[in-house]
Amino acid sequence: MSYADLSLAQWNDLSDGAAGRLAQDVAARHELTVAGLGATAYAGRSHRTALFDRGGMRFALVPGGRPTLGYDAARFRPAAHQTADYADSAAEFGLPSLIEYVDAMTSPVRDVDMPAMLVAVDAFDPCEVPLAPDDPRVRELVASVGNRFGGVRTLRSGDGLTVEFDRTTGRVVRARAIREVSYDEAMAGLGSLGVRTTTDEWEWACGAGATTLFRWGDDCPGDGYPYDHRTGPHRQENLWGLAIGQDPYRHEATTERTVVCGGDGGGATCGGSGFFLGWLTLATAYRDEDFGRWVASDDGYADEILTRPVIELG
Repeated sequence: MSYADLSLAQWNDLSDGAAGRLAQDVAARHELTVAGLGATAYAGRSHRTALFDRGGMRFALVPGGRPTLGYDAARFRPAAHQTADYADSAAEFGLPSLIEYVDAMTSPVRDVDMPAMLVAVDAFDPCEVPLAPDDPRVRELVASVGNRFGGVRTLRSGDGLTVEFDRTTGRVVRARAIREVSYDEAMAGLGSLGVRTTTDEWEWACGAGATTLFRWGDDCPGDGYPYDHRTGPHRQENLWGLAIGQDPYRHEATTERTVVCGGDGGGATCGGSGFFLGWLTLATAYRDEDFGRWVASDDGYADEILTRPVIELG
């Protein structure tokens, strides 16, 4: 059997020993190292997670199968606070009924043949250029702080340089510069790393088979936007072990230029559209077609193109 044919049921049916051997073989075939193998739990579900490392980029095994993707809004049973919050938004912005809106803002229900694959734990930004701690630009920015130390601090310069360093010791934790690239350049950059980005796989990677509006269920907090809640199920790694769909400001590009997943660029939050609308942007099947077209247009910004790298299993 090709590892690309590995289904969720087959993976979970393996003994620990067999799973370990499979993980080691996958690592050997794809120039990876096994970074972890063990049971995990998320939102009342359990799974065996396999993590791999390639040059500092972490990947998780996402089994395949024929899952149902998209969302049927007719199944949605909103909590009272979601209904009330949406009613306020609908009155202010002239929106249709709650079910109609959720249906319009989520992808259609469809069955998809999904191969097993390795998916990056964190989104990748091809606009970001890592810098060494002793890079002259980094040293200059750190020196500009002088002796004002006291905890970890992130500094940004006007020319796109970001340095995270410990102000107690002055040690640089992380440094990077931002360069503008086009969508095509970003995708080519992934190809040069031997990976590609996601298609329908983004939904499968995010929801991990959950049939609810969000990967953790149908409910969401009613006292703030996702950005306001620094803890909660949206901040936790999901069932596969992926940090995905956590912040609406960090939307991700896919192979379809107009299809954006995992957020809306923060538009609902920044615009004060209402808490439910802000949380809806993290729905597994969320699709803002207008935002997607804008991102793909000449007016869309290009200083950050987050995307989710995938390694195919042959």
